[in-house]
Amino acid sequence: MTAQTDSLRRDDDGRPDTIDLGALWLAIKERKAWILGPTLAALGLSFVAVNLVTPRYTAESRILLENRESFYTRPGQTGGDGASQQFDSEGVASQVQLIMSRDLAREAIKRIGLVGNSEFDSGAGALNALKKVGVVVGLGGHPADRSPEERVLETYYERLLVYPVSRSRILAVEFTSKDPALAAKAANIIAATYLEAQEAAKQDTARSASSWLSSTIEPLRRRVAEAEAKVEEFRSRNGLLVGANNTTITSQQLGDLSAQLSAARSQQAEAQAKAGLIRDAIKQGRTFEIPDVANNELVRRLIEQRITLRAQLALESRNLLSEHPRIKELNAQLGDLEGQLRAAAERTVRTLENEAKIAGQRVESFTAALDGQKKNVTTANDSEVQLRALEREAKTLRDQLEQYMLRYREAVARDAQNATPADARIISRATEPGEPSFPKKIPV
Repeated sequence: MTAQTDSLRRDDDGRPDTIDLGALWLAIKERKAWILGPTLAALGLSFVAVNLVTPRYTAESRILLENRESFYTRPGQTGGDGASQQFDSEGVASQVQLIMSRDLAREAIKRIGLVGNSEFDSGAGALNALKKVGVVVGLGGHPADRSPEERVLETYYERLLVYPVSRSRILAVEFTSKDPALAAKAANIIAATYLEAQEAAKQDTARSASSWLSSTIEPLRRRVAEAEAKVEEFRSRNGLLVGANNTTITSQQLGDLSAQLSAARSQQAEAQAKAGLIRDAIKQGRTFEIPDVANNELVRRLIEQRITLRAQLALESRNLLSEHPRIKELNAQLGDLEGQLRAAAERTVRTLENEAKIAGQRVESFTAALDGQKKNVTTANDSEVQLRALEREAKTLRDQLEQYMLRYREAVARDAQNATPADARIISRATEPGEPSFPKKIPV
């Protein structure tokens, strides 16, 4: 205590000033047995422990989480869908829990073959005395009372470590075992089982979707057939048959009647105008200036005869007086021809007037028919409103059926093996470790 107290020099006020290293070294030498003894004992115990403890090896397999859908696995998806479906931090954590799930653990235990392995299965081999005493006094159950997978699960979870690599979508799967080959095999099998579980989940989804769609398509097909039959029956009952240019017969008939009415009115107006012109020309003595009169065959013959008679009259008038019988005869024949010409012109006028009357009657007939057809079209328009409603319902059902059929074909195609890749892939397979992960002899 004197050397220890003297190792600190104090100033005039009694406060520590500096450390005396020499005095400190003397103090340590006085107590070297208390320092070296425990140190050597710990060294010996550590040396014995690291050589007696069975070494354990850790193997690691790495999985990259990514959306592996493409046009070939899902034809309907666009090019930008893959980027929008990448995993976020919550999704990565969910995949860690999926790898740690009990269902996947049981399947992995079967594939690795841990049941019956004394390192993992507490029921492998005979019970030692300590375990037997624990079973007798009720401190533990007999291993045979539990299923083989349940006996292995506790040790399996102790040796399994799954964690996401920082700032990435990569999962590391580590498995520890006394056997390095078993550690690598287990890490790879757990990763492969996880990928197969994802593919199976997608196939189950596609299978359930195809099953639901197949049970829905048939009733929907019957509804489509019934809706289309209602459309055709309503169309036929109300005379809404479709003709050319996708218009109804009533609308086409209305258009045809309108065209015929316009033509009849034009014909009536033309005949009346011609008749009026011919009458005015007859009064003014310009009958033969009218083309309809001049082009008449009878009128042309009469004109030719009149020209011949006038020529004879002029020839005879050179030698005979106006009171001569020959001159009187020629004048009588000429007057008769003039009367025939006027009669022919009158007949032309009457013909045109008759045509105008007939055209007027046609106008009246077409007008009445058009009015009736307008009423039919008005009635048909109300029916067309109901028809369009039925057509929309039928079209909606038809579009829904086509969409369901497309989804059904896609679901059936995705139900096939390897048609639904898992949204992950192994990027680093575990290899047999050469150095033990525990214990580390040099650090210990």
